[in-house]
Amino acid sequence: MERHALRILERVKKRIGHLYPQGKDGKPVIGYLWARTAPCSNPSCKKEIPLIRSLLVCDKKLKRVALTMNIESRRITFSIAKGKEIHRTEGTMLTRGNVRCPFCEETTPVADLRTAGLNGKLGEQLLCAIVETNDGKDYRPIEKTDIEGFQEAVRISHAVERPNEKHADSNEAGLRCHNYGYKTFGSMYNGRQLVAMQTFVDETKKTLVVLPQNSISEGLTIYLGLWVSRMSMRFTNMGRFDSGGESFQSPFSTQAIPMIWDYAEPNPFSDSTGGAHNQINWIRGVLEREQFQYFENSQSIQCSNGDGANLSVANKAVDVVVTDPPYFDSIAYADLSDFFYIWLKRVLVEMSPTIFTTPLTPKSEEATSLKHRHEGSEEIANQHFENKLADCLAESKRLCKDDGVIAVMFAHQSTLAWTALINAIFKSRLNVIATYPIDTELANRSVALAGSALSSSVTVICRHRVYGAAASYKDVRIEIEKVVKESVEKFWRYGFRGADLIVACYGPAVGVVGKYEYVEKQGEPVPIGELLEEVRKIALSAIAGAFTGDLSSRFYFVVANIYKTSETQWDDMRLVAQIGCGEEDARKFSDEYHFIIREGDKARLALLRDRENDISSPDQVNEKSPLIDQLHCAMVLWKNEKRTELVRFLHSGARMENDILWKLAQSLFEVLPPETEDRKLINALLSEREALRVETKSLRTKEETQIGLGI
Repeated sequence: MERHALRILERVKKRIGHLYPQGKDGKPVIGYLWARTAPCSNPSCKKEIPLIRSLLVCDKKLKRVALTMNIESRRITFSIAKGKEIHRTEGTMLTRGNVRCPFCEETTPVADLRTAGLNGKLGEQLLCAIVETNDGKDYRPIEKTDIEGFQEAVRISHAVERPNEKHADSNEAGLRCHNYGYKTFGSMYNGRQLVAMQTFVDETKKTLVVLPQNSISEGLTIYLGLWVSRMSMRFTNMGRFDSGGESFQSPFSTQAIPMIWDYAEPNPFSDSTGGAHNQINWIRGVLEREQFQYFENSQSIQCSNGDGANLSVANKAVDVVVTDPPYFDSIAYADLSDFFYIWLKRVLVEMSPTIFTTPLTPKSEEATSLKHRHEGSEEIANQHFENKLADCLAESKRLCKDDGVIAVMFAHQSTLAWTALINAIFKSRLNVIATYPIDTELANRSVALAGSALSSSVTVICRHRVYGAAASYKDVRIEIEKVVKESVEKFWRYGFRGADLIVACYGPAVGVVGKYEYVEKQGEPVPIGELLEEVRKIALSAIAGAFTGDLSSRFYFVVANIYKTSETQWDDMRLVAQIGCGEEDARKFSDEYHFIIREGDKARLALLRDRENDISSPDQVNEKSPLIDQLHCAMVLWKNEKRTELVRFLHSGARMENDILWKLAQSLFEVLPPETEDRKLINALLSEREALRVETKSLRTKEETQIGLGI
């Protein structure tokens, strides 16, 4: 495969290598950095703004390189600054997609950027060239030859058949760029990228024509097709450049394609990360590893393509079925696969015409819960997922031996998704006998599974369901409570935290339920969703221990218990709020209540020093305030040596006698690190509790006396 790919690469370079010219320094070009441009929404300005997240193009410990903006009368040009020469790193992009105009300093809102994109008014501008040196990558300003090379490519691109297939006009499909006018797959490539992709397609097909017709050639054809499709996620105007690693990245860091404002364009003929040769290395590396680890001295593997609910396998023919079904509504797999399908089709359609008969991938039978596939109906989408998954699991049961095992991997945090999964398992007459949370997700993932991510997958082990008579909810709940508490303790020892810890408890609890025909409450079967909600509450109760206060304070304690004062992923903190606090939103805990300090994609527990201004005075906290606010207010008063005010505060609202408030203090004392100021202040309050009780009692007696005397 590599030999044929390198020949194709050589022929493509002869045809279009001149479109990536060297600059005055004679150094080979590795690639380019681009920014989209949009008109300023200030009516008195209207100049083109380059949309840049950060001016830093290289951000390493011993190497920092940044763009510098040269603001001229009608346009902006860019130079390069290094090390101590760097005086500014922030780009023009602000939070939430808004942008600040470098000319007039006015803000153009993201809504105006969307309008500009939909009206075809987004442009693009070259920022700098990335070149190869003996010491690694370097960066230089754009030169005339760079612009001429691109302009020549654009002229050639007019003769290229652009992929005009439209992707779904819905954020749920994962291709978020449609909001800005990028509605076809062809629009996700600039002119030079389109020329490069189509030239690789042409030259690959020329190679395939002369190959002998045998099974080896079929395999070679597929790998060359995969090579071309792999290049498509590098040569796209939705690709990113990682300034920390100086590497070209694909658009798929979040299992979706978000809108990218400043993008990277690698030179296909560079040996760097984004080049075509590097993509050969990835494919070869996988093949070599798989051959060494799995295929040596093993039987051949049979692969087939078909519907998971209708497999061509005999009854009771296998010992184990392992399936990793779609995770409910997390990822629009088929929609995203179209990004690659359009290029695979161009290379492989002659070899596999039946597979590539449709303009885009078939989607109606995909086992997902995606509203945009069902006319916007969440209910119909959820039912489709459950029914389709049940059919597939029933088929797995058919071909699995009576003593066989069916392993289902699942990684979703919502009880709605797990309800659908468990209903599907029960419909197919299977039961859960064990669950194993496994750390499967990459530590460097940007944001996993579109906001529903767990850092672990839960492998649900199923066998043929054997159950007895119906059982009462009261009896089953006692059994579930015991199992969940044991599971929390076990999974905690294994190192699972946050949303992963809670979701991992679903499986053991479901195993209890599955032993009965159904669980009834007041003569009616209890829905699986209601049972899972109960599991969630039991798990949180086990984590929270003795503290059973208000929802906000419970959340604060659970976060303190799980993460202490350590920084963690914002997504994980958000999921803990979602799972543990019902309708409450993590953003409310962060932005309104200030329980979480959020910095980019990281988050941590807000300590007293972070919240002090919000609760520094008893006037800011009343009896209806969350208990954590009341406790923090008491801690501030103690810290500032305002004992008299503290006594009055504890006396008012009967806080001194509020056992739940003091249980919260005790619970936080148990989980906060010893060196933290918060723990030391709590320890002081707990130590002085009896003395404070005497003082509040004295104050109450004094007030009663004054009332009696009419003072």
